[in-house]
This record gives sequence, structure tokens and C-alpha cells, in this order.
Amino acid sequence: MNIRQHTRAYVAKDDARAWSELATTLVLYVACLVGAILAAPNWWLVVPLTVLMGLFGVRVYMLQHDCMHGSLFSDRKLNDFWGNALSVVALSPYAATRHNHNLHHAHVGDLDHREAFEIDIMTVEEFRAASPARRAWYRLYRSPFTLLVVGPFILYLVVRRFPRNGIVTGVGNVILHDALVLGYFVVVWAAAGWTGVAILLGSIYVGATFGAIIPYVVHNFEEVYWNRRPAYTYEDGALRGSSVLRFGRLFDWLTLNIAYHDLHHLNANVPCYNLKRCYEDAGEGLHSREIGWREAMSCYGWKLYDEEKRRMVSFAAAA
Repeated sequence: MNIRQHTRAYVAKDDARAWSELATTLVLYVACLVGAILAAPNWWLVVPLTVLMGLFGVRVYMLQHDCMHGSLFSDRKLNDFWGNALSVVALSPYAATRHNHNLHHAHVGDLDHREAFEIDIMTVEEFRAASPARRAWYRLYRSPFTLLVVGPFILYLVVRRFPRNGIVTGVGNVILHDALVLGYFVVVWAAAGWTGVAILLGSIYVGATFGAIIPYVVHNFEEVYWNRRPAYTYEDGALRGSSVLRFGRLFDWLTLNIAYHDLHHLNANVPCYNLKRCYEDAGEGLHSREIGWREAMSCYGWKLYDEEKRRMVSFAAAA
């Protein structure tokens, strides 16, 4: 089976489905925000509502992600409008994030273009040749504490206010985005005081931490594909450089099927609402690397890429 050709049968946009996914997500997100504010200071209600709000915030980001690829709605202007509008909750300036994400898609699995990768990665030889300071920094960066506990929150709350390639894609879009984010915080503060701001920050922490698991695990499993040109091919980078997360139906619904990441990288024009069906209909013709929850946590033990063994290894193995 030609997998790329198979995916082309699923690229048709369904605007009614897109509106339904958008409305459902925003209603649930706002309901959790209002509910948590009204429930304060009853922490046994505020905490679960804040967690749910954060998870629905991830769903908002996934909708913006489809807008970046022009795959949520059939109309390009509609995708761009909602991509910008959703950026306030997604905390990702639309133009710069779209540009950087497209670079990631163009160079997935390409060792010569790791600047486009979302997570820093070194090869074994590079790590051995690096200075002590560089090795110490990389160890800290690749620690679960950084990648899960503090890094995602800082990334979305601070770093993305000054996004990479923001000058290339237009400073105006970044300024407008940051002003809207500030305005969102001000509105919440005006309506619910610092309690509302705390709820908002808590939801951002939950969403950023939960969401950070996805790009890490789908591209950081042991047998992940990395290569250099001319041996590198885009199809290998997409299909072998990305995994499929088998975390259950609830996860698929919350993340709008981004778990089927190899097909998404092969053809980003497939809308989120068609992606799972595209994967299931491929049958035995698609040899995806599937990862469950238990193995996902073990992926945080892989730190460096070994070009000789063609796999990820731990710091201990590199030594």
C-alpha cells in the first residue's frame, strides 16, 4: 500500500464538524473557568475544575494547530482567523508558531536541521566532545524535572511571548497576541481578582505539562529515526521518526487525535477529525510504532542519539 496516497482520501474538510469541535471545546473551557471561580474557595471543586480547564486548554491548542496547517476549515481565511483568536488560550502567537511548526514538519528526523525540532537533542559524539558546561546544561535540560515540572510552564507563559522567528513572521502579530493575552489576564482579574488569576495560572500549568508529554514521546522513543542527507528521506522521517500514542479514547478525544502522529507528519492536510479513521483504515499496510502509557514514561530515560546504533540511548550508555 502507498501510505501517502492512502492519506489523500481523508483530506476533505467538514466545516460542520469543525464548528462542532470548536464550539464544544470553547464551551467546556469557559464553563470550567466560570465554575472554578464560582466554586472558590471550595478547593475540592476548584482543583478538579482547574485541571479540566487545563485539559480543555490543550484541546484549544490542538484546534489552533489544525488551523496552522489549514486543515480545520475549508476556508483559509477562517483557519487564520480562528488560529489567531485561539492563540489567546493556546498562548502561542499564530504566525510565528505556524512558521516554526512548519519547519519542524519539513525537517522531522533530519539530523542536519535539528534547529527546527521542538526539543533539543544531541548525538553521543557531540555530547562526548562538548565542554563540561555544555554537558551539564544538556543534562539539566533533558531531566524530567525540566521537561515536565517547570519547562512547559515557562515555555508557554514566558518564552512564547518572544517566539523564535517572530521578527521573520511579523512583530505586529506577536505584539497583538501578547496584548490579547495580557488583556485576558486583566479581564479574569477584574472579574474574579487574584483567585481568578490563580485558577488561570493553574490551568496553564496543567495544560502545558500534560501537553508537553505529546511532542516528547512521539519523537523520543528508543528506535526513533534520525538521519543525515542524502540518506535521509522525508517519508522515513514522518513514519519512522514519529510514533503513535495508544493512551485510550479519552486521550484521543482530548487531543483531537494528534496521537496518530506518523500519519499527521506524512500528510498534515488530514483534519484532526479524520486522522484516527485514516489510521484505522490503513490496516496492516501501516507499521506504526505504538507506545502506551507505561512505555511513555520510560521514554524520558532516552537522552542522546547514537548514530552508530541508530537509536536513542541513556547518558550511562553514552559514557
